[in-house]
Amino acid sequence: MCAMHTLKGFRDPLMLAELPAGTPMAVALSGGADSVALLSLLRDRENLSAIHVHHGIRGAEADRDAAFCRELASSLHIPFYLLHIDAPAVAKQTGESLETAARAARYAAMTALMREKGIPLLLTAHHADDQLETMLQHLLRGSGTRGLCGIPACRPLGDGLLVARPLLSVPKAELLDYLTSENLSFVTDSTNEEPCCQRNFLRLRVLPLLRELQPNAPALAARCAEALAGDEQYLDGLAAEFLAREGAHPHKDALLALPQPIFVRVMRRLLPEPPSALHLASIRTLLSSEKPHASLSLPPHTVLALHRGKLTVTRKAAGTSYTMQLYRSEADLKTEPLPDAVVLACPLSPKTEQRLAASYTYRATAKIRQADIAGELFLRARRAGDVILAGGMHKAVRRLAALSELTPATRASMPLLCDEHGIVAVPLGPVRDSARSDPDLTVYFYFN
Repeated sequence: MCAMHTLKGFRDPLMLAELPAGTPMAVALSGGADSVALLSLLRDRENLSAIHVHHGIRGAEADRDAAFCRELASSLHIPFYLLHIDAPAVAKQTGESLETAARAARYAAMTALMREKGIPLLLTAHHADDQLETMLQHLLRGSGTRGLCGIPACRPLGDGLLVARPLLSVPKAELLDYLTSENLSFVTDSTNEEPCCQRNFLRLRVLPLLRELQPNAPALAARCAEALAGDEQYLDGLAAEFLAREGAHPHKDALLALPQPIFVRVMRRLLPEPPSALHLASIRTLLSSEKPHASLSLPPHTVLALHRGKLTVTRKAAGTSYTMQLYRSEADLKTEPLPDAVVLACPLSPKTEQRLAASYTYRATAKIRQADIAGELFLRARRAGDVILAGGMHKAVRRLAALSELTPATRASMPLLCDEHGIVAVPLGPVRDSARSDPDLTVYFYFN
């Protein structure tokens, strides 16, 4: 094997993935600076190939990128595979945002090729600046240690395939210096220069300010993420050891005796959805119950029950989603049982407030200006790709920091207030910019 080109902070991908020398691997080559640098750093490795995915968007610019990648791989004598996907069609079919649909389709196409060609390891060019952006995103969502670990250096893709990121400790500036020293060109995705989403906003506006305060911010963040990943792995290992001793139905006394960091991770392993802080508190209340048979329902379809002191977690059959009725009168709430969610556009009596508070985990209000409403107000559950215009930016509903205490399942099923122009208000979240000034209607959300 030829000598490998080096760069400070670069990690051997086979060592990251714990695979033997000579294992086939493929670089996900976009043509951008990061992936060009990664391919160049590994160009002398045996059994190396490059994969470029054409997403069916960005027109002539995307065609240019594919041609550039093919030429680059050819000049380095590296086998090249060009894959085509129709990301807009996938997004339309799944109802996801274009970005989410493109990512899922991209990985699906690449892993299918890897299985066909017998390539177990995919390499992506995520670097220290990407790691810092990811950590900031999770920080804004109120994430704990697991979220602040950022992008993992290596993770499984399923079917024995792995993805590794050898550049996670390398700042973007050093990659650009490397490309200059090697006289290597690259292409630029014009959409990366638009502050149209949270990640781009952080990259274009926040990271430059952080570098002014601390020039080594990306490298230091990468070091922090690596340390946190070690802590997370250790704590999660203790949770696994606890369940290995206790079994799938641990005794409530053993659970209550756990330190909170281990308790949280045990619950993550037992429950199908990561529990929120509010749900964890409810679980502790359940475990402290003196009743011989006590139970707790968590959204969307999970039931925790105590039987002879032991905890059992089961999935209940999925029922109908929200009735999606916007109640204009308290009289409409006399039916039993109550639906999964209630949203009212009328003042509430103390008696009704008490009744709803006893039936629902979450309560929120939104004040809106009725003159801004297009057509009729209506309710629906969240869809993939949903955004709300708040603070002058289109913000993804599923990523709103205000909702960080909710589980993914709760965020997915909570009722959104909408009109013909889109989302008007998100419970526990923002109101659309145009509907915020001079509000004359208060809407009350109750949901689990």
